[in-house]
Amino acid sequence: MKKIIKNIKIFAALLVLVGCETTNFDLQENPNFLTPENANPEFLLNEIQYLFQDIVSDMILNSDDVMRYEAMTSSYGDIVDVNVLNVEWERFYEAVNISKTIDNLASQNSNYLYHNAVNKLLMGYLTITMVDYVGDIPYSQAGNPLEFPNPKSDSSVDLYKMVLTNIDQSIIDINNATVDVRDLFYSGDKENWVAFANTLKLRILVQAKLASAEIGVSDLQGEINSLLNKNIIDAPSEDFVWKYANGVDEPESRHPYFRRAYVSSFSQYIGNQFMWMLKDSKSVRDPRIRYYLYRQDDRDPFSGPPYLACQGDPSVDYCYVGDHYWGLDHGESRTGRGDNLFRTTYGIYPGGGSLDQDFFVNAPSTTSPENPAGSLPNLNGQGILPILTSSFVKFLRAEAALTITGVNGNTEILLEEGVRESIDKVTSFGGQSFSLSPTNTDIENYVTEVKNNYTNAADTNAKLDVIMTEYYLAAFGNSIEAYNAYRRTGFPSMLQVPIDDDNPTFPRSFRYSKTAVDRNTSLNQKSITEKIFWDTNPDNFIK
Repeated sequence: MKKIIKNIKIFAALLVLVGCETTNFDLQENPNFLTPENANPEFLLNEIQYLFQDIVSDMILNSDDVMRYEAMTSSYGDIVDVNVLNVEWERFYEAVNISKTIDNLASQNSNYLYHNAVNKLLMGYLTITMVDYVGDIPYSQAGNPLEFPNPKSDSSVDLYKMVLTNIDQSIIDINNATVDVRDLFYSGDKENWVAFANTLKLRILVQAKLASAEIGVSDLQGEINSLLNKNIIDAPSEDFVWKYANGVDEPESRHPYFRRAYVSSFSQYIGNQFMWMLKDSKSVRDPRIRYYLYRQDDRDPFSGPPYLACQGDPSVDYCYVGDHYWGLDHGESRTGRGDNLFRTTYGIYPGGGSLDQDFFVNAPSTTSPENPAGSLPNLNGQGILPILTSSFVKFLRAEAALTITGVNGNTEILLEEGVRESIDKVTSFGGQSFSLSPTNTDIENYVTEVKNNYTNAADTNAKLDVIMTEYYLAAFGNSIEAYNAYRRTGFPSMLQVPIDDDNPTFPRSFRYSKTAVDRNTSLNQKSITEKIFWDTNPDNFIK
């Protein structure tokens, strides 16, 4: 395995060199280097998959605080500054170069149809994600520095169209492929890859529902209804997730949440409002709370040092939500008070940490198989990246059925299924049961309250608010979905406004990588107020 990774890294480095360096020394091939002509598509596809999870997980970390899962401890302008996407941008174009090489190899050898189909689906998701965060980006001219030393951007609309076309072709190629592929998501299961392809298309159509004509979709409800009659992700066994391992050697294979909180002391804060939503926003606690969140200490933050600086400040909405859930409000800048080992942190789902059993042992101390409190051991980072799950799809379908005339589906049933599938996935994660596990009654009471909230909602917007609130709660660990949904719908409506700014400039998009702008004269830096083409909502409608 180490030899494979080494070869992959050599080729990746070569592609970066070719993509960035315009000097040509002697125009001769070096036989010691791995070149596209003698590259193994299996290795290249492995690297695409590794880059995929790396980029997606970093994009999630970039928007966790924007979406209040973590507390924003500065301002929107700071957390989406020009340097935030430097690494992700570089890795994305490394993936683009490798993807184009696989595509070229497949055009010459039909044995690589399946490899290329998977490649195009992964690159489709990455491309859509990058577009959804920053807008127009170079693509068609990228990776050809001799002809295009300063590649121009393709329009977001054209890139959406390209990805939709590639999805359709990928499904054809998967069905026609005669040589199997070994992949790290579905282990070569064709049916699951086709389900992912159709579901990715469904997600794109819902995402662009306010501007569907721009991407060439004249009959949106017809397109969606057609997809609903095909193979889509509608059961947990088809979930598109990346499974992390517990290896500590490079490349690091443990979940980023675990590395943030269990390898060393937690340097972030979980958002107070997110914890309040789980703990107190309904008459029953969310059954997922002990799986999502892990409390490191049972001290009262008002009883002794280190204190929460917000105590007694009337401008702060929550400050402390109680029951040892220790976090910060959205926009709270008073940090660094030596409370790293007292803060609530990530739990067993999705980061592979610890299950909260009221033992109150700091997270790094739970890394030993038998921690001092005698609780069940953590999963040592063997979490998952929930990219596109059956519960997410049920919420997307519920949104579509409610807001797009003619789309098939019973919205209330889809909402209930989404909630149930999320709870089941979370509470069964890691196979650990304990005395404080939610009972069937707990779960039924929670689901009943959600259904009642939906039934009693006054109008379509209020009903959509219920759906998107439950989607938000289920999407913990994938703030890409939450960030897109918030800009698309404006819900959940209850999300906290920064405590230090009643009229903030919410980032409707991220800025370009500063490194990319400095190197590419075709790129001009953009404002965070610029909206993605599908975001036709008014200015300042979200904060």
